[in-house]
Amino acid sequence: MPWARTAARTCIPGTKPCPSPVRKISSIILAIAFFGGKATPGLAQEITPFRLTGVDGYTTMRYVRDSFVTAQPASGLGAKARSREGQSSMREEIFLMTHSYVYHPNFLSLDIGGGPILQQGSSVSDAGESHVRGELYNFSGRATFLRDKPYQGSVFFEHLNPTLSVAPGMILAQENTRYGLDISLLAPVTSVPLHLDATRSHFQARGADRVIDDQSDRVSLKATKSYGTLGTTQLHYQNTQQSSVSGSPNLPIQASTSISQGLNADSRFQFGSNRQYDITNLIAMNSQSYMLGQGSLPDRKDMRLLFDLRARHSDQLHTFGTFNHSTSNQGDLGSTVHSGVAGINYWPIPELATTLGLRGDDNQTRQFSARSRGLDGSMRYQQALPVGMAQASYALRYNQHEQLASAGQTTIIGERIALSGTTVVTLSHQRVATSSVIISNNSRTQTFVEGRDYTLSTVGQDTRLQRLISGNIVDGQEVLIDYSYDVGGSYAYKEAEQTMNLNWGLLSYVNLYLRHYGTSPQLKSGAPTFPLNTVRGSVRGARFDVPLRRPFEIMIGGGLESEVRQETINPFHRQTQDVYAQTEEPFFGLGNVRISAHRARVEYENSLQNVNLKGYDLRYWSRTWFGLDVSADASHEIDTGTPVQRRRTLGSLKAQWRYRQVNVTAELAHTREIQGAVERTRDLIQLLVRRDI
Repeated sequence: MPWARTAARTCIPGTKPCPSPVRKISSIILAIAFFGGKATPGLAQEITPFRLTGVDGYTTMRYVRDSFVTAQPASGLGAKARSREGQSSMREEIFLMTHSYVYHPNFLSLDIGGGPILQQGSSVSDAGESHVRGELYNFSGRATFLRDKPYQGSVFFEHLNPTLSVAPGMILAQENTRYGLDISLLAPVTSVPLHLDATRSHFQARGADRVIDDQSDRVSLKATKSYGTLGTTQLHYQNTQQSSVSGSPNLPIQASTSISQGLNADSRFQFGSNRQYDITNLIAMNSQSYMLGQGSLPDRKDMRLLFDLRARHSDQLHTFGTFNHSTSNQGDLGSTVHSGVAGINYWPIPELATTLGLRGDDNQTRQFSARSRGLDGSMRYQQALPVGMAQASYALRYNQHEQLASAGQTTIIGERIALSGTTVVTLSHQRVATSSVIISNNSRTQTFVEGRDYTLSTVGQDTRLQRLISGNIVDGQEVLIDYSYDVGGSYAYKEAEQTMNLNWGLLSYVNLYLRHYGTSPQLKSGAPTFPLNTVRGSVRGARFDVPLRRPFEIMIGGGLESEVRQETINPFHRQTQDVYAQTEEPFFGLGNVRISAHRARVEYENSLQNVNLKGYDLRYWSRTWFGLDVSADASHEIDTGTPVQRRRTLGSLKAQWRYRQVNVTAELAHTREIQGAVERTRDLIQLLVRRDI
């Protein structure tokens, strides 16, 4: 080989040792095995039993203080009972990561690192105070084999102790252990690239409001077939088994295990002389089972088939068609849905856009069967005016619906909703039997209690859910909701829904709009268990965003909107306003400021769950001397429309300083929430100093 002859010529007796025949042979074998026997510049110098290529890392010091106080009425007393919880910790960490290889970087590369963690802290509550001190460690190792070759893989192991923010004002020190492998077979070894990875993970943490103890095993296999410019097909199989003993320490926790499997085939193609046809074909099959410490849930199996075809016949004419078939079975619950839509988009002139479509769907469950057929059409015209641009649009939706019910109710299992702050969230189905609602955490290790952790309210046919700040649902937590709802009986109706929009934009600064909508269902047969909802409504609004140049550059804006909705079930009036002012360049060279305010009022004729919301926000941010970034945020919001009034006040101050490899971050945060007679205050102090190596 040319490179071998070069190495031999550079060996001069008396100046340095000559390579041994064994080393020459091993170098040749490695070159043939990993480089296909081709000459590679500098290869003789790269091959070595072991070489350290780099070292990096960091050292950090983190201080966290997290505390909150809850005040609520005491039993039988006028005064409020106060409870307090808090924790503080000081954490010092050193982490070094080494990068090296054995024989050659493409043969075996190693990334191994770790370091000690010294941590001490304390927790305080009404029950007393405790102190902890411990020595932890981080370790991370990954070995990658045959990198950049058609047969490659890696194994890894991690034992990390990160500090995580799991909710506003809640900091947890978590212990994570992960290990696994991944293997890939690529071209030219195989015409269908294969990727296999398997991982086992274990996450543990404990805080005032949250206990985390989750273990999961995951295996994933992907196969991708490319057809050149025509497109690709990807097959993906995944199996996950998760065991959990996580939840709130203030509620009983039951162990749960879930097993889920999924097989997806996703094909995407483009063809035609101008690649004007797009085809998407998706096949998905999933199954999930839960094994609970108390009680049980039936296994769930889902299957979906999607076929979507889109064509661009010209710049003026596009067509589309979609067919969807899905089935779902879980115990006594089962459904089969067939749906399809086809239509055209046509632009006879640049200013006019039109759409026409046909649709239909069939829904078969064990409690009812429903069938719908419909027609959709719309047109939009825009015209430049001497001042601004005008746009008008009209949409018509005609639908015929009929259903036959064999039971009064059907059940939903595991609807996912995230509860943030005290924001009200509406369930996806109407006419919910509130007595059937069961709410659990994501791993189903705990069931929450109405009136202590959350509240339910009904507005018209909608059921709404609200988190209680004194309960056990963490701010921002995702929950699972099981409930039953009224299917409506056996009946048939036809319905025409119309929407008209007028919009006028003036010089890109002001936008005026008007929308009128209405729907008028007509009963054809049967007797539904609820009244058909005839709706008439209109929305009027204006929006402005105006830049000012003097005495400094600033943007001011805002908007107002009014809606009057007359309907059979729950008519209402809605008004919203907002205004803001924001500097577009540093204010006198000191930084940027944004001030805003908003208000919303919703008054229902048949419900006390109204909205009377006022909010104010202030933000300041700047980049000052020597790389120091500072930001401050403050907001206040109050809603007095509901019988249980709520307030929320947030304030934070953040500073970050960077100088070469040094990064210092400081944060102060204060949260105060009032919900009826319950008040919760949370304070957070966090300081992080990091030096990269």
